[in-house]
Amino acid sequence: MKKSIVFVLFCAAGFCGGYLLGVPFFKSSLQELPASEPSGAEALAESGAGFKPLVALTPTPQAKSKKAAMKAASPPSLSAVIDKLTLPEILGRIQELDGALATSSTEELEQFLVNRWSKLDPIGAAEYAADAVAQGANPRLLAAAATAWAKTDPSAASQWAAALDSPLARDTALGQIFNTWSSTNPAQAAGAIDSLPMGSAQTVASSAVARNFAKGNLNAALQWVSGLSGAVQSAAAREIVNLWSGTDPAATAAWIMQQNSPVLRSDALRQLAGNWVSRDPGAAIDYAQTISDAGLRSGFVQSAMQRFASMDPVAAANWLSTDQAKLHASSLVGSVSSRWAAFDPGSAAGWASSITDTALRNKALSAVSTSWGQTNPTKAAQWISSIQDVPARDVATAAFSVEMARANPSAAAQWASRISDPSKLSSSLNRIVSDWKKIDPNAARAFVISSTTMPADLKEKLLR
Repeated sequence: MKKSIVFVLFCAAGFCGGYLLGVPFFKSSLQELPASEPSGAEALAESGAGFKPLVALTPTPQAKSKKAAMKAASPPSLSAVIDKLTLPEILGRIQELDGALATSSTEELEQFLVNRWSKLDPIGAAEYAADAVAQGANPRLLAAAATAWAKTDPSAASQWAAALDSPLARDTALGQIFNTWSSTNPAQAAGAIDSLPMGSAQTVASSAVARNFAKGNLNAALQWVSGLSGAVQSAAAREIVNLWSGTDPAATAAWIMQQNSPVLRSDALRQLAGNWVSRDPGAAIDYAQTISDAGLRSGFVQSAMQRFASMDPVAAANWLSTDQAKLHASSLVGSVSSRWAAFDPGSAAGWASSITDTALRNKALSAVSTSWGQTNPTKAAQWISSIQDVPARDVATAAFSVEMARANPSAAAQWASRISDPSKLSSSLNRIVSDWKKIDPNAARAFVISSTTMPADLKEKLLR
């Protein structure tokens, strides 16, 4: 929309005075309220004694009457006023918005006007909203019109939406239309998906249909999804798995394992894992051990533990020490440590340092250093400096210095220079200085040249 400051000032004045864009939306008159005697609290205040009542005093009948009168005289809300406008009045207000400065107030006004327009002329409102969305308006502007049109003629509405030039407007409209359509006739809506353009249009529609299909007739929805393929099938399956797993995760898992598509099985199992572990961690982990395919089992466990670690990082860390976790610990210890450190970095650091397996400990220390360095680099630095074990301190320092380099490459390079292990020292400084050269090559070179601890061969490499 083309906007102007004059319009906004005029609009604001109209709102305050009970008018919208220069045209009165409502009129109200307040009768003079009779003067009332001051209450006990008011009398104390007026006396100048400086006391304030410790408890609220009971309002006098006059005060109650005054409040009731003020409440009765309150002007109606903007949406209530707009809901009384006729179609010509709506079109007039919409036309007046052309040229107005885009603000939260004008966007809210436009949304209310289009919502009202949708009740009177959904096709016209949809065409206007789709054009606005294509030009940068909020996609929600299209929701009410697309929904209203779908209630009267979903087939025509979907054909219109499918032909829109703007992918954003098209997919927004299709999502609303197919959601509305499938709420009353999911089978018919499902049959119309093939006529849509391939790509996001079909996936958006299939997701909308799957939700309502599964709510009304789960068996029919499952049969429909099994007949789909590719991205459309995956999109529909995600919605069904999300819904079904909330009530019967075991049955959901059994259905997933029966599907022919390897991609569908993998994606759906990962989604199921997150949903299942959030409700029953023990049952979810027990089920994982029954998955015979190593790849599917690993994907399920990783997704489950990532969700579990976000919910209860201590319990997730404890699980990593069990026999069940041995095959998955290496791939999970970093994410569990990182999530724990986001809540309680000190405890996470203590746990990471206590891990006896060197490889696992190093992954945990690196994750904690990175996470803690993001949230509180000063505390992280103090912890790293306190680590007595030199190899462990090197690991933590390397991760911390790389993270610090995002904001302060000079300090990061100084930290990396403390690393004792030659291989880790070279790797960390090479990464930090290489990135530093891209933003401030002179400072990076000056640091390398002035360093008195850096090995000569590493200096030569970094100065190339």
